Amino acid sequence: MNKSMVCLLVLLAVCSLSLTLVPTALSQADSIKVLSYTWYVDSIDYLTVVGEVQNVGINTVDSVLLTGTATASDGTIVGSTTQAYAINLVPQQKAPFYMEFPPSEAIGNDWYSAGVSGVNIVVRVANATANYQYPDVKITNKQASIGSGSTDKGVYWVNGEIKNTGSQTAQNIRVIGTFYNASGAVVAVGGYINDVVAASLAPSATATFKFGAFDINQTGIPSDRKITDYSLVVLVEEPILQGTPPSIAPTTPASPATSQSPSDTSTSTSTQPSGSNPTGSLPSQWIYAIVVVVAVVAVATALLLLKKRSHHT
Repeated sequence: MNKSMVCLLVLLAVCSLSLTLVPTALSQADSIKVLSYTWYVDSIDYLTVVGEVQNVGINTVDSVLLTGTATASDGTIVGSTTQAYAINLVPQQKAPFYMEFPPSEAIGNDWYSAGVSGVNIVVRVANATANYQYPDVKITNKQASIGSGSTDKGVYWVNGEIKNTGSQTAQNIRVIGTFYNASGAVVAVGGYINDVVAASLAPSATATFKFGAFDINQTGIPSDRKITDYSLVVLVEEPILQGTPPSIAPTTPASPATSQSPSDTSTSTSTQPSGSNPTGSLPSQWIYAIVVVVAVVAVATALLLLKKRSHHT
């Protein structure tokens, strides 16, 4: 085998390898859109970001990993990661997320004093799957109220009932809530994050749930922190099914709770909707196109050089 042919084979191998290096996970991440998020500093000085993602692609996504950066007023940048509260997110389905940035030495262990100049949330991993969760555990009723007692004054409560309307027993069922302000931005999440509503729910069986919105008291807070709407999502760990998942019906607004007289205070909140790509980064479709073009040009150039060489021999 002559030297030119060896060079061509090496070049083809390199081009083929470059195609395998295209970030396939990113192409799925592009199908997950960050709809909105807000941030606040909670009572133990954690900077907390709450928001919502939606699967706007055509494939079911097994889980959604998000990374975030928070910039203090002095320019110090702190990073964090979290997962959206979702199991096998089907096309058009939404899911909330909750991300924390603990106080660090870089900002003097105090987000209150450091101040927050900006937060950026990016979808990093969202792999496609042929699985989808058991869809027949339904919320049969739900109500919202605002606590007025001595121990729960201002708490935004949601309670209701779930029912297994299918033919299989469901395992480890959770109910997660997403809470919105008047502008439709997420201002809080809540629900059965660590605990379950029901460890097992047989066909036709029911279970009740009740939880409050995390961190946010409705008394004495700015209008942009007031909860005016909420949505609920049911997570079922088992059984996991395969095939074509059921379509997602449009979300219907929940009935807002009645408010009580203000008497409390809360931290300020900023709102910043974001897409899945960080500013200045190339979408995966462009990355793929660039790699393909470079590979094609390289191969074509090699062929021309070989042809030219053969004419001179």
